[in-house]
Amino acid sequence: MDNDLSASAFNIPGVDVQCGIKMTGGKKERYIEVLSIFINDVEKRLPLNLFLSDTNTLSFFITHVHAIKSASASVGAAFVSKEAAQLEKAGRNGDMAFIHENLDSFTNHITELIKNIKTVLALNKVHDENPSCPSDFFSPVLQGLEEALKSQNISEIDRILEELNQKTMDSNAKQVLEKISFYVLIAEFNSALKALAEVQKNAGKFS
Repeated sequence: MDNDLSASAFNIPGVDVQCGIKMTGGKKERYIEVLSIFINDVEKRLPLNLFLSDTNTLSFFITHVHAIKSASASVGAAFVSKEAAQLEKAGRNGDMAFIHENLDSFTNHITELIKNIKTVLALNKVHDENPSCPSDFFSPVLQGLEEALKSQNISEIDRILEELNQKTMDSNAKQVLEKISFYVLIAEFNSALKALAEVQKNAGKFS
């Protein structure tokens, strides 16, 4: 798949696609995978107003809006990321008036962003053409990935994920690896380790 994306061929309103590709490794295929994980992750975090019932749940609001801020920046959605940053700051300052005044607008913007991304993804489906490998290849590689995640060794994580992404696996395992990549991208290493545990339990599904 060609990495040279023209505005007419790959345009997402509110997103700097070229910036997003650079942020996610420089390849269109990788960027598309990240976009898919991005929309799934963000949809699970909405609606954010569920975390505003009292000061005890405000910390959850801050956590989720922080993740959306980082994830939006990583895919090139600078405007949404900026809005999320403002909401995060308001949450940390206990400025509930600002949050209540701006949350609906932010939710509408990110909902529209997700809709636009889904439209583009439907037109840019990635077809896997990865070579197969023996099942006993994966166990030591996954162990190495676990160690790299625990030590937060980004270069080693990237190397192992790239190696795994070139192998054939079932769709569920591939989706989990994409989640791991996404969590690493937004520096949520504990979430990445939890996702890796799911892959390790089902290592036999790699082929």
